[in-house]
Amino acid sequence: MTMRRSMSRFAAHARMTILGCLVLQSAVAADAPVYRAQGLDTPTIDFVLGNFEFVLLHELAHVVIGELKVPVLGPEEDAADFLAATALLNATRGDPVGYQRANNRLLAAAEGLKLSWVAGNARGGDLPYWSNHSLNIQRFYSITCLLYGNDPEAFAGLPAAIGMPAGRADGCAAEWQKADRSFRWLLDNFGRKAGEAAGPEIGIFYAEPETLAAAELLRAIQKDGMLERVAAAMRERIILPRQISLQMRSCGRPEAAWQPERRELVLCFELLDALYQLSGRRDAGLNRSGGMHLPQLPAGAGARPRG
Repeated sequence: MTMRRSMSRFAAHARMTILGCLVLQSAVAADAPVYRAQGLDTPTIDFVLGNFEFVLLHELAHVVIGELKVPVLGPEEDAADFLAATALLNATRGDPVGYQRANNRLLAAAEGLKLSWVAGNARGGDLPYWSNHSLNIQRFYSITCLLYGNDPEAFAGLPAAIGMPAGRADGCAAEWQKADRSFRWLLDNFGRKAGEAAGPEIGIFYAEPETLAAAELLRAIQKDGMLERVAAAMRERIILPRQISLQMRSCGRPEAAWQPERRELVLCFELLDALYQLSGRRDAGLNRSGGMHLPQLPAGAGARPRG
């Protein structure tokens, strides 16, 4: 198979797996990112890392579902979102610092979904009602509902801040409990058992980015140890039937996708560029009709995360 045909197959598969996720629905990634000469500030890096980690976990959820033949009742894309959110929060229980980071990253991912929805509407793009992903605005409310349901005390003001009706907010604790039970069921039935060896190694490979923004963001990801941390947690919890790898490289499009035939989860540098560009939409602030900056989890909140 030629490289062109291989990349064409990747692009087709990636469009199926990531379409409607984050920036693609808004089409902001069609523009080349303009690198801010002063470099990236902490809020920008935090925003991109939060969105990127959620995408990584979302795609790993597809890996688990596909490789272990996990039964899914309903759209797999929604299941992957819920698995990503519950995995992110559950991985840090008992660790206040990690728990606060996980909550703030999930908040960043939610904000990214809202911003991409607003950007898409501003561009007048067609809404992909036909997609196997829920609309980004629906995903935004689902994630924020899980955040609120998991910790109503820390996020007491969140429903009002985002305009979530009381009828939905009142059910968020039950939504979280269902998601959490499903996550624990997955681990009980498909997870690593006590005394079993860890799962196969997960290879991690980094290519060289082509833009200044992606290069700086890659350094932030590597400093954070995100891929290594997530891969280690994956091996501790799940024994995959075969080895896989995580590959960060240029793809020509802002995508991320699991390629089962190659056993590769590809994370494209163009996705970092697109998220960087999307982060610029946070600067002007948003109103209630267009969204808003979501509140960060207060320092010290979640020191006793719910089980």
